Amino acid sequence: MSELIIDKLTGRSTVGSITVQGEGTATTNMQQGLAKGWMHLNGTGTIAIQDSLNVASVTDLAAGQYTQNHTNVFSNALYSAQLMNNRSVTTNNSTSQHIDSTFTSALFNILFVRHDNLANEDSARVMTSVNGDLA
Repeated sequence: MSELIIDKLTGRSTVGSITVQGEGTATTNMQQGLAKGWMHLNGTGTIAIQDSLNVASVTDLAAGQYTQNHTNVFSNALYSAQLMNNRSVTTNNSTSQHIDSTFTSALFNILFVRHDNLANEDSARVMTSVNGDLA
């Protein structure tokens, strides 16, 4: 079995663009399909990033409110951010997960709100994934 060891992939006809053959006749652009950032955060007490890619820091704004700051900024604020959380309390009350209106090429704000009393609430685990074009 042969092994391919390389440090960098560059498109031959278009630098920065590699087309990958998908299922059937479909193709996809490799760079467009890669996650450009992700984070796993302990969002209670003294918050701490547990692991991440392209996350410079997280700011604890208030209960249930955080700002995720990108290490490498996006080309605009039209990227996609996905959000999940795991609550730190053991009740049956659920929370809504929001990425609020503070959304720029360099950062976005995260907000968790309880359904039963509409209060903001810290989350034991905050998990994000970000896709889009880096600047």
